[in-house]
Amino acid sequence: MSYIKVKNKKGTADNTPPTGYTSWLDFWENKKSKKATTCEVLSCNGNADVGGHVIKSGEGGKEYILPICYSDNNKPDNEEYQAWENDLVPVT
Repeated sequence: MSYIKVKNKKGTADNTPPTGYTSWLDFWENKKSKKATTCEVLSCNGNADVGGHVIKSGEGGKEYILPICYSDNNKPDNEEYQAWENDLVPVT
């Protein structure tokens, strides 16, 4: 497994999850077939409060969902953090 640098995608607060999902966290859990319990930012031990919209650093605008805590979800969109690449679920 490898980790990558990601950062929050700005302007996603009003994005609603696809039909059939109650939240972006529910979307992630269904796609991964597992429960999100802890923040997936490598340096964090917080709870998985939300399904955060992130982009891979240097990749442009492809959007992914990552279970993260409120604190990491509120980081500025220019602040990078590390996550396992296989924890990212693409927004379709």
